[in-house]
Amino acid sequence: MSHMTLLQSGPAATCCVYAFGSGRRMRTQCVRVRASAESQRSDESSRVNRRQLIAGSLLLSPLLLSRSAVADEVAAAEQVAAAAADVVAAAPAASEAAAASEVSEKVTSEGAIRLATDDVALKNLTPTNRQIFALNKRVQAQNRAPDDFPGFIREGFDVTVVGEGYVMDNDGLIFKDFVVGNGTQPVDGQQVVFDYTAYNESGAAIDSSYRKGRPAETRLGISGLIPGFELGIKGMKPGGKRRIVVPPALGPPVGPSTFFSAKQCEVFDVELRKVRACERRQMLMFSDVVCE
Repeated sequence: MSHMTLLQSGPAATCCVYAFGSGRRMRTQCVRVRASAESQRSDESSRVNRRQLIAGSLLLSPLLLSRSAVADEVAAAEQVAAAAADVVAAAPAASEAAAASEVSEKVTSEGAIRLATDDVALKNLTPTNRQIFALNKRVQAQNRAPDDFPGFIREGFDVTVVGEGYVMDNDGLIFKDFVVGNGTQPVDGQQVVFDYTAYNESGAAIDSSYRKGRPAETRLGISGLIPGFELGIKGMKPGGKRRIVVPPALGPPVGPSTFFSAKQCEVFDVELRKVRACERRQMLMFSDVVCE
């Protein structure tokens, strides 16, 4: 008599056959049954051998290295961002300093005179000053002021001159050269021959040698000219053309007995024709000056 028992242990089943004989002897035979193909494939896919474990550890170390490299890159990016933030924070101060450096100023007893370019002035103007500047330019256009005529913004006794290509010297005199000319600059004692047109801040012509039909002439150093005008002439060369903006501190005296009735900037377009050397002659009790 015999029977068969199926014992399941693990992925493969073991079949044991028990045969009972006569007496006390018993014979047992166990046979491992082959697993199905599907279960075998699943076992192989789930089984991890030693070689795979070693390969996995080798793949893990580059991964760890890459993570550390990423951390370094993140830290570097944060430093760059912080530096950029500092630059952005410092930009307004730098722009204000640059704007301040583009505005020239001279403070005198007659008030402050400032010189600014169009871009700088428009950036820093208040709404009220913008209206004043726009009104000044509109009046200048009605008066047919020359091209590139400077604009004027008055705040009490202080005035800002707005224009391109103008220069302010240490005395507060503002000028712009259109033609430099040739030769030497005139000095005190010499005679200068020049044509000119004088304007007020509104761009209206108030005097001109062209209307008189002949150039003006005078000696330098004898207080025969407006102080600022004489300074401007001394910086020219024969044949030169210059626009001179005379601030009130260097302007003419003001009063009923003078041509000027208010303290304001005067603008002169000047063309220096000639510079003559002068010599004083003495004849007995009389003397005169001859310029050639």
